Amino acid sequence: MDYKKIFYLIILLGSFGPATVVHGEETVNTSSPEVSDKIESIDETEYDSLGNLQFYHPIPFEEFTLEPPAFSRSAQNTQQAFINQVAPIAKVLASNNNLYASVMIAQAIVESGWGSSTLSKAPNHNLFGIKGEYNGQSVTMKTQEWSEKDGWYYINAKFRKYPSYKESLQDNVTILKQTSFSAGNYYYSGAWKSNTKSYKDATAWLTGRYATAPNYGSTLNSVIATYNLTQYDTNSSAVQTNAMYRLYNPNSGEHFYTANAAERDNIRKAGWRYEGIGWQAPRSGSPVYRLYNPNAGDHHYTPHLAEKNHLVKVGWRYEGISWYSGGSKALYRLYNPNAKAGVHHYTLLQNERDNLIKHGWRNEGIGWYGQ
Repeated sequence: MDYKKIFYLIILLGSFGPATVVHGEETVNTSSPEVSDKIESIDETEYDSLGNLQFYHPIPFEEFTLEPPAFSRSAQNTQQAFINQVAPIAKVLASNNNLYASVMIAQAIVESGWGSSTLSKAPNHNLFGIKGEYNGQSVTMKTQEWSEKDGWYYINAKFRKYPSYKESLQDNVTILKQTSFSAGNYYYSGAWKSNTKSYKDATAWLTGRYATAPNYGSTLNSVIATYNLTQYDTNSSAVQTNAMYRLYNPNSGEHFYTANAAERDNIRKAGWRYEGIGWQAPRSGSPVYRLYNPNAGDHHYTPHLAEKNHLVKVGWRYEGISWYSGGSKALYRLYNPNAKAGVHHYTLLQNERDNLIKHGWRNEGIGWYGQ
């Protein structure tokens, strides 16, 4: 267990001591421990030693209120103005990804202090205090850390910088759906609609996982109830999808997947076997990236930005976003350690997955989701 991470998060959430820190707008009480001015290094670590994505809450938990900050109040309804910015995006993303829009909106409100934190404002648009880079973009801010050797000190940390709120909300979806420390086990699966009876089950699951404060869930519940955020959980229209065509190359053993009918037909003319529709992909959701290996001649598909970037660095060609992940149906990802091309396979069918495992393929969990 990474006690340093837990200790630091408790400090930020106001559950341990008097110190308070707002990233980019640091506030330290006079009763805080003595802080050194060590700021020469930059923390670029996105994950802790256990593989957990590190969340740094820009607004200290004890400073959050159901009312927006006094300095941002105006004649307009500031709360509803912020909700109006994020709710339409959150509703679509949540509907396509088996999540609660109400919870997503409430998290954005609490984590950003109604969009008042420097990290959440333009040009950063980081609503959830997530460290690291997004498509190579980041912003460095001074944050407070603790070690037994140095005590309290400041360090410059890199946080993800997004083009807009949409990408920040999408990144939150990716984290809630894909964080996993072992094949087939998903850390935030207890917050998914299909695994809960109501949004309160989801907020209870996030408590102690997404944030360590024991009243994190009850605070989210209060925000949801006060501002009637459950209205955004209603799916008023059917989700629009694209049929994903599946083809097979009998020479290389590779499977190919595309939503483009013209590409499907051209590949069939080149000798590939058409195997029908593999699944239905939503027209919005988490992007699934497509890459091509010019040496082996095969394609790879992944929703993981870090995996995409790594493959590009080692010579794969990035071919753009192929489709989107979303829905409640899992697409299983398997790996063939003996193949030179077509080493990965993706299937909606559990019996196909199990049969491949019997023949030596390795189960790599869920690749993405479909309808």
